[in-house]
Amino acid sequence: MRIDLPFSAVEPFVRECLGCGCPASVFDDIESDIKVLSGIRYQRLLAGQRLLVYLLRNVTPEQLICLQQAGLAERDTAGYNRLRIVLVGEPDGALYRQLREQFEQNASGDEKVHLHFVSSKTLAGYLIKKGKLQ
Repeated sequence: MRIDLPFSAVEPFVRECLGCGCPASVFDDIESDIKVLSGIRYQRLLAGQRLLVYLLRNVTPEQLICLQQAGLAERDTAGYNRLRIVLVGEPDGALYRQLREQFEQNASGDEKVHLHFVSSKTLAGYLIKKGKLQ
């Protein structure tokens, strides 16, 4: 299953799954595109020129660091408020811990960068609700 979240599902996904309390006006302007960085395919979402979201699946700890560094650089250079990296899937316990630890080490106290794990089933619910199951 591809992870290309349609525009109509971005606001409910970000609010319900990621716990974002952004004002509704942030979602009046949404950018979405598919990017590839070091062999990692991800969906880049930007809401209201404030909230940057990277949505992807099947990542190694090393790839996560690469993507996190790129996302932080983009957020800081453009002056966005927050970066949320969303990993879709159910990594086993050891991989989950590795990803979480690598992310936390690289975040070094930055409270405006977050790592989220969302199951494939949960994401599929947003794609189905919006009639875009891919």
